[in-house]
Amino acid sequence: MERKNIAGLIAIVAIVSVAIFAGCVENEEVTPSTPTPITPTPKPTLSTTPTPAYFFGAFYSSNSINIGKIDLDDIIVNAKDSRYSVEQKMAHSGGLQPSSYIKGLNEKLGDNYTVTTVHYNCNDVGLALSINDMPRGETSVTLTFHGSSSFPLDEEVPEDWVLEMLMLSFNMNKQEAGNYVIALKNNLKSESGENNELQPIMVWIEDGETKESKVGFARIWIKERPDIKAIYEYLDGRSTSSNLFFYYPGSYEENFYIDDEWVGSMNYLIPLITITKIDREHAYYLNIDTKGTISIKIKLKEMSKEIPESEYKAVLKEMFVNLGLSPEWVNEFDFNYYPYTSL
Repeated sequence: MERKNIAGLIAIVAIVSVAIFAGCVENEEVTPSTPTPITPTPKPTLSTTPTPAYFFGAFYSSNSINIGKIDLDDIIVNAKDSRYSVEQKMAHSGGLQPSSYIKGLNEKLGDNYTVTTVHYNCNDVGLALSINDMPRGETSVTLTFHGSSSFPLDEEVPEDWVLEMLMLSFNMNKQEAGNYVIALKNNLKSESGENNELQPIMVWIEDGETKESKVGFARIWIKERPDIKAIYEYLDGRSTSSNLFFYYPGSYEENFYIDDEWVGSMNYLIPLITITKIDREHAYYLNIDTKGTISIKIKLKEMSKEIPESEYKAVLKEMFVNLGLSPEWVNEFDFNYYPYTSL
């Protein structure tokens, strides 16, 4: 099945996953670019200080690149020695940290990560889990269905498959999962909000005949805690290949395939740091995660206009050297300028 056949699924579940694609990595490991980072002398990790938040003018923003394996603790020490401020954080809140070690996943991400979203796919039926670890939090379970017949939606949902995925994901018994399947079917609506009716979302001509793709949508909330280990072992064990790519520092997605067929994905958050240097009243921010993905933002003094590329790149190269990284990495970034606008 071609990935384009699940476009409806991707659009619907976009509310539970970020879609700012910044790079792609094959064979489960993030592949670095050409320059080689300089390894600084190991030193103990120091405490962090907050990042200044008083710059509201124009700014430059870069794409994200991956420079390969790094030692984030060493970079933090080097940053503190250079009198830069350092903030340790996650890309955003949410997600669930596995309760036990997961072979294969911990090797890729380290021991400190959270899982935010899981997608299952089977023959144009998608099941998405938006995972929340807030107090008394529940997991949003979204079912999407694609078809082209005029039969009621609830007659075409593959109940056995949905039942199996819920039992697997939440360690439920068959009766508990069956009750949730019934709830999903009762809540299944088309994109237009009409119960039990398929509405066209794409119409085209093929071999002289009019073809159309339709979609149904339902969401329920489940209070049981997801079993992250079981989910990963199912997707990893069932697939013949997978790839891991980054959206931006701290945010990753892993896709699983059986040959060319996409069968599911998992979204992860990993720790990152923001390093800040103030130079000529401009603030330079480097976002760096534990897998070596970096992005840059430069906030200019309020009302400032553009500054020469040679000027801000010189500052950035000095920062990279002080952090123990090759200054040549700075040339790998593309920068966009965003002018100051008043409210």
